[in-house]
Amino acid sequence: MLIGELSKQTGLSKDTIRFYEKNGLIRSGDRKAGSRLYREYSAEVVERLAMIRQGKALGFTLNEIRELTTAWESGAMPRHEQVRVIQDKLTEVRQKMTRLREMEAYLAEKLSKLEAKS
Repeated sequence: MLIGELSKQTGLSKDTIRFYEKNGLIRSGDRKAGSRLYREYSAEVVERLAMIRQGKALGFTLNEIRELTTAWESGAMPRHEQVRVIQDKLTEVRQKMTRLREMEAYLAEKLSKLEAKS
């Protein structure tokens, strides 16, 4: 499929898709049509883009996603290392949640005080 169709299927902009390709997160093939050369994307790229989106939502950086997917696909990352990476990210997420709960409590207290003065 061409980039326009990939964009429609994934909801990502063409610029985002090009950025991911430039940074080694996805790959395309070439398709010649007359004198023009087009980038063609496989159905696997749709799955990869969904995985990238999910990884970002879980707090992984694009560099982390690229390294992890490359290592997992090549079999270069042993299972215990995969577990460690996920555990580390889970710890990071829990720490962020703690900070957010503290911020929420602080803001709720400030709001309560302001409303009591009204």
